[in-house]
Amino acid sequence: MVAGALVLALAGCGDDELPTAANGRDLAACADGSCEVLVRDGDVVEVDGLGRVEVGIEGDMLEVAVSNRDEQGNGSDMSASGAADRTLVMNGQEFRVVAVLGDQGVLRVGG
Repeated sequence: MVAGALVLALAGCGDDELPTAANGRDLAACADGSCEVLVRDGDVVEVDGLGRVEVGIEGDMLEVAVSNRDEQGNGSDMSASGAADRTLVMNGQEFRVVAVLGDQGVLRVGG
């Protein structure tokens, strides 16, 4: 009987929901470099100082990537990825991966 109760208790422990993001799906809230949003694979978040930040999600990993080019084609590419509870830093801007589930995640921009 105890073993059956333990199995039932463990079955209810899975993380099958993402936490609620403070700014919901309002990706524009990140423009000032401070937000917490629900992102999906392929989303683009505009962040002051970095520009277009592309979001990629694969498995339990969330990636943020920036590609900047001038008129002559000179530029830079930056990316960072991590699983839940990881802080990624690109060019001094912090990105906290709060949680990842499927093709969605909760991303906190700024400290």
